[in-house]
Amino acid sequence: MKKTICSVLVAASCFALATPAFADDDIKARAAKRVERVFSKLDTDRDGRISRAEAAKGPKMSKTFDRVDADHDGFVTRAELSAAVERRMLRKQAKQQAQPAPAQPAPAR
Repeated sequence: MKKTICSVLVAASCFALATPAFADDDIKARAAKRVERVFSKLDTDRDGRISRAEAAKGPKMSKTFDRVDADHDGFVTRAELSAAVERRMLRKQAKQQAQPAPAQPAPAR
């Protein structure tokens, strides 16, 4: 019996430790898809970076261009956009996890 309980505890611990890693992989995959969508839409000269003029065609990118352009060279690269999107997704995820679960209505008697 002790052996079974220990096995269950070990398995549960492994699952609990692995879950954040899977969440991070999911965020990275979703971020990569979003970056590719943005680049396919805005990088009109296909040079692998988005200029301020190209960013003006996207309402979100035009507003966040200076924050995303980490090295302030006037261009947003895939790496810069990917880092910004991942940060945003992680903040959103943390905010959602920090919110308490909605209260369940009391069962009718």
